[in-house]
Amino acid sequence: MKYKQIEVGNLKGSDSPFTFLGIGSCFVQHFEGFAQQNQLPMYCNPLGTSFNPISIGRQLQWLFSNNFSLLPPVDFQGIYHQLDAANKFQNSDSAVLLSTTEAIRTDVLNFLDSHEDYHKVLVLSLGTAHAWIYEDQVINNCHKLPNNFFERQLLSIEYIIDYWTKVLPIIPEDWTIIYTVSAVKYTKLGWHENTLSKSVLHLVIEQLLTLRNNSYYFPSFEIVTDILRDYSYYNEKGTHPTDQTAVIVMEHFKTFLDLKSS
Repeated sequence: MKYKQIEVGNLKGSDSPFTFLGIGSCFVQHFEGFAQQNQLPMYCNPLGTSFNPISIGRQLQWLFSNNFSLLPPVDFQGIYHQLDAANKFQNSDSAVLLSTTEAIRTDVLNFLDSHEDYHKVLVLSLGTAHAWIYEDQVINNCHKLPNNFFERQLLSIEYIIDYWTKVLPIIPEDWTIIYTVSAVKYTKLGWHENTLSKSVLHLVIEQLLTLRNNSYYFPSFEIVTDILRDYSYYNEKGTHPTDQTAVIVMEHFKTFLDLKSS
């Protein structure tokens, strides 16, 4: 498979010009493993796994904009839940929950500052266009709260693009952005619904690529579904790619980045 390669330098051990920030679905963790293997610094999913593009966009606004706040914590039976973050972000004290997320934001920004001379690469792994809605707001995770608190919705292409026109300008202009669609199949709503969702994500990314220079699409989804094309590359449930599958995808990613041994 041929790629539009990223020409920001070659891999030269610890002198690599790349530093990664990864946000998105559980598939982005494979990129973190790739970074560690190649001695590339990477900070992955500061607020936990995020699947839908609006929640991913909100986390980017939270990181890069000083005047953007996460959603007010939801109090349920004395436990406060930060629905902009993964399920583990809950606490009986709302102040502790706030200080936890703020400490993480500071940690991410310090990580980026500590690699000031590195070329920054933002890897965004979009998992699904289906989202939970709480009080008219897209949330990242329902935290296993009662179902009647939420409404499930397939986000439209237009809605996602409109939101991201506000997100992209706050990402530093000298950063490279890599979009990918997770090869994980989200089939709880059905196989057809999963296909619709992935289609929305592909069409969204196609438009986002036109809105900013130095942005790329890496075909994780296509490598697994169109090149490997075998359920032996998925786990026994047929939804999550195996670790060996991830290794193959990351070999393609290395070519995509045009990394060469020193």
